Amino acid sequence: MSTQSQTALIHRFNGIPFTTRSSPDLLKSLDAFDAREDDILLVSYPKSGTHWLAQIIMQIYTPKVTLTSPIEFGDISRVEELNNLSSKRIIPTHLDYNMLPSNFKVKQCKAFYIIRNPKDTAVSMYHYYRDNPNLPTIDSWTVFLELFLRGDVGLLTGPASCHYAEAGP
Repeated sequence: MSTQSQTALIHRFNGIPFTTRSSPDLLKSLDAFDAREDDILLVSYPKSGTHWLAQIIMQIYTPKVTLTSPIEFGDISRVEELNNLSSKRIIPTHLDYNMLPSNFKVKQCKAFYIIRNPKDTAVSMYHYYRDNPNLPTIDSWTVFLELFLRGDVGLLTGPASCHYAEAGP
C-alpha cells in the first residue's frame, strides 16, 4: 500500500488506525458519552455476525429498542444523536475494551462479545471488499489473506481509490 493511498484511508487515534468513517473528534468525545444501564453493546471484530445478532436481539425486545450504527462511525454529532434516542439502545462497536466509553463499564451495561472462526471472518471480509465499489480493489485471495494475517485489513475499510495486487517476480 502506498503512503499516499494509506494516508487517504486512515488516521491514527491513540496509535490505532481508523478509517475515514471514524472522525478523530468523535473518538475523542466518546469519553463523555452518556451510557445507560439498559444499553446493549454488540462488540465484535468486523464481519463476525454483528448484524445477524442485532436482528435476533431486536426481535426479543421489539418494539422497545433502537439499533444504531457502530458508535465509532460518524462525526462529533454522533454522540448527541445517540444521547437523544429515548428507547433502549443496541449499540454495535468494533472498539476494543480499552477504547470503550468508561460509562459503559461504570453502568455495567450488557455486552455481547461476538466471536467467529477467523477463517470464516477472513472469507466474509474478502467477499465484502470484492463486492463493495467504495473499498479498495484486492486482486486475489492470496493478497487479502496476507493482509488479514498481518492484521492490516482494518486499514482497508472506508472509501478510497487504491488497488491491491500480488507482487510479481
